[in-house]
Amino acid sequence: MRWQGWGVTDIGRIRKINQDAFRLHPDLNMWVVADGMGGHAGGEVASQLAIDTIGRYVDQHHTQSGPPHIEDRETILWGALEAANRAIRNQAREQTEYSGMGTTAVIVYISEDATSQAIIAHVGDSRAYLIQNDAMTLLMRDHTLVEERIELGLLTRAEASTHPLRNVLTRGLGIESTVKPSVSTHSLQPSDTILLCSDGLTKMMNDEEIFNVFRQHNHSLKEASQQLVDMANRLGGEDNVTVVVVGTET
Repeated sequence: MRWQGWGVTDIGRIRKINQDAFRLHPDLNMWVVADGMGGHAGGEVASQLAIDTIGRYVDQHHTQSGPPHIEDRETILWGALEAANRAIRNQAREQTEYSGMGTTAVIVYISEDATSQAIIAHVGDSRAYLIQNDAMTLLMRDHTLVEERIELGLLTRAEASTHPLRNVLTRGLGIESTVKPSVSTHSLQPSDTILLCSDGLTKMMNDEEIFNVFRQHNHSLKEASQQLVDMANRLGGEDNVTVVVVGTET
């Protein structure tokens, strides 16, 4: 069984620059999406620097002694996000025009041991979903102000969807001197699909609408990824939108 991914990114219909980035690492069984933020070109620089740093870090730990054991993979992804945080902050210090830049990041790293497992690591509100057994499940919680208020019982999910502070992040790469990623591991079946996306998709489409695209295009994950981006743009394209879809499709 071989996992592979397809990625699509688009500037959307309103933004003047695409600050999203993605990277496919089939040799590492790893896929990454980042959504940059910051004035001028800062967000674009931060997201690109994040995915470059994450790729190098994981590759170094992957090749030093072969693929890491499953219990080490969460630690590696945590370290990769810490390294990306340092790299972004260092560049912002060296080039003052990028001061305050930052980015989200979400990673899936799939093991191919006796059983496949997906390790998900993220900072911010770029998301990872699992499509399994005719259901779609969110594999993480957004690092946002409204998500914290939902957990405290101060907001309902419906209220949060239209709250004026719904896009305010509580964690991001480059924002603070230290970063605290969220990392989790999930069992996979051969027929499963993983979706990574920036919030340019989830701003324009709810989970049911996203899942319906996979139902309609279950013959081709590549077509599904392009259709998601096209639909986000047809619905307004208010932000850059990036989609990475990972599965075992031949």
